[in-house]
Parts: sequence; C-alpha cells; structure tokens
Amino acid sequence: MTSRQRVARTLARQQPDRVPIYDKFWFETERTWREQLGCPFVFHAERSKFDWGATAPETQPTTLWEIFDMDITEVAWPDYRLRLVEPEILEETDESILQRDGNDAVLRWWKSKMGTPEHVSYGIDTPEKWARVKPLLTATRERIRFGEFWPLYRRARQADRYICFCTVEPFEMIKDVLGHEIMLKAMIRQPEWIHDIFNTYTNVEIRMLEIAEAEGMTCDGAFVYGDMAYNTGPFMSPRHFREFLVPYHRRMFDEFHKRDMPVIFHSDGDIRSVIGDLIDAGVDAINPLEAKANMDLCKLAPQYGDRLGFVGGIDVRVLMTNDPEQIRAEIRAKLAAAMPYHGYIYHSDHSIPPGVTLESYRLLLDEIRELGRYE
Repeated sequence: MTSRQRVARTLARQQPDRVPIYDKFWFETERTWREQLGCPFVFHAERSKFDWGATAPETQPTTLWEIFDMDITEVAWPDYRLRLVEPEILEETDESILQRDGNDAVLRWWKSKMGTPEHVSYGIDTPEKWARVKPLLTATRERIRFGEFWPLYRRARQADRYICFCTVEPFEMIKDVLGHEIMLKAMIRQPEWIHDIFNTYTNVEIRMLEIAEAEGMTCDGAFVYGDMAYNTGPFMSPRHFREFLVPYHRRMFDEFHKRDMPVIFHSDGDIRSVIGDLIDAGVDAINPLEAKANMDLCKLAPQYGDRLGFVGGIDVRVLMTNDPEQIRAEIRAKLAAAMPYHGYIYHSDHSIPPGVTLESYRLLLDEIRELGRYE
C-alpha cells in the first residue's frame, strides 16, 4: 500500500496496512539532526532570515519527512500578512530581535530557537484602522512560495505520498493582526467588526486554494492550523466558538470536502469542550492531542473514534526520557487505544523537542512500523 493510499484509507476510517506516520519538529531538533545526518538546512531566498523554514533542492530529497519516509507532505502555506514585506527591526540583542511585521504587529522573537514571541503591541486595534488596511488583504499568487513548494510537491507525487494543502484558519490569522486580547474582547463588545474580519479572511483563504489549484497544485487533503486553546481549555466560551468560528470553519471545510479533501485540524491545548463543534464544522481528524493539556488519546479514541480521526497523542515528555522501555510502553498504550477505530496517524503530541535524540526517534519509528501493522 502506498503512503497516499494508506493515509486516504485512514482518514476515511477504513483499515490500512499499517498506521501512517507523520510528524513536526522544533527548529533546534531539526538543525541538530540534519548536522548528524549530513544534510544541513538550505534556506530559500524567498524567506526571511528569521523564518526557520528550510527547503531542499529538487534533486536532493532532504526534508525530514522524506529522510524518515513519512506518509504525508505539506505544501502551499499561503502568507496572509497584510503587507508582504520584510519585518522592520526595532531592536536587536544577542538573544532576541524586536520586529514590526507586515501586520503592523510588534513582536519579540528568539534569534536562535523557536518559540512563541512576546506580543508587544498591535497597530490594528480599532474597526477604523481595520477598514483602512482591509483592501490590502487580497488573494494573489505571491502569497504562495511556489518556488519552494513546487519541487517538494513533485517529489511527493513521484513517491506517491499523501499531499496536504497546508494553511491556517481565520482565528490564527486574526490573532496575528489584532492579538488575542483585542480580538477576544471585541467578540463581546464589537461582534460586527470581528465577523467582518473573519468573513474577509475566510474569503481570501478559499481564493488562495483556488489559486493553488489553477497552478496545478491539487492536493489530497488539507492540514489546517489554528491554535485556539490554553492547556485548560479554549480561549473563548463554547458559545463564542460556535458563533465566531464554526460558521467560517464550515465554509472553509466545505470547500475542501467539495474536492474530496479530508480536513486535519491542528490546535495545541485542551479543545475537548469543542470537539463536537469541530466535527459538526467538518473536521475529519484532530492534531496533535497534547497530553499535558488533558488531550488523552486513550480516553478520546473510545469516545469519538467512530466519528473522528486522530493524528498525534504520543507524549513528547516520554520521548524526552530517551528511555527505550518508556517509549515502547507509550507507543503500545496509544496504539492499543486508537488502532481499533482505523483512524489513527502517528504524530507526536507536539513538535519533537531538542531533548529527543536521533537514536530515540529512530527507535520510535521502528516501533510504530512494527506494532502499528493491521495485517
């Protein structure tokens, strides 16, 4: 069974030959492992020097997805900034850099490691300011780094991997423009304004899918990112989730489903209270099931496994022990819980952190391929 067939069957909750494999990695992890593997980063000219995305030459398959023979590849990643410009550097130290980005947001980033930036200020904080910049948010070809993603797409098609159109949902996009505090308060005090922003970003997102397709970049599924929860619950009440997110999610996900593209939805944190709403909106599988946020795959699979797929749930805290027996026990427990529903894809419960050794990770993949067989 090819990777493409394996993932397609799993997202349809039909038995594949084995559990598909996919993962994401912290930059520091990938940098270290690439050095050990003899294939260092190749940074693409279209990216900022503080954007850790790396690419591979067309004739040299060096993404970690390819090195580890994973079943999924992500392409597209449209850029939804209001202005597609290099950030303005406001302050720089040996450890961090303060930047004003294309959304007029001032953020402080680590220079040598990944992490959530410090949210210093947001320039778009009123409906009037939004009205002035709204015309900037148009769907254009320049929002997709085709020069980077076409080689990856072609290699994935040649290897018959499952290709996901990768994007972010409106909450994640608007967070980058307004920040969480302004957005969440406005949901209560200025709902018409927030609905207008959600509607605008949803329209542009759908149009970007059409632009990718017009270029010939047709995909098998969608991987949609939107971190919307703390480790104790969503950023908003279930009522506000249903009012401000579900209608726009449904519009987005309907576009994917019209194209027979299942939707994998990513959110860190505890999203248990809105899983039913995500299913209603059209989500086919959720990711990454963060164990330390009470997203326990062993409990969620029996509760939702007949309606929902799961991509993740392997506790990175266990992986960081680098203890083979603890890692094997974690894998056995999670596979036993999820495999009976035929909708499980291996993924860590968060991107693989730098404390995990390459040897431990190879052990993990070997165990998944061995214990995750249905036949």
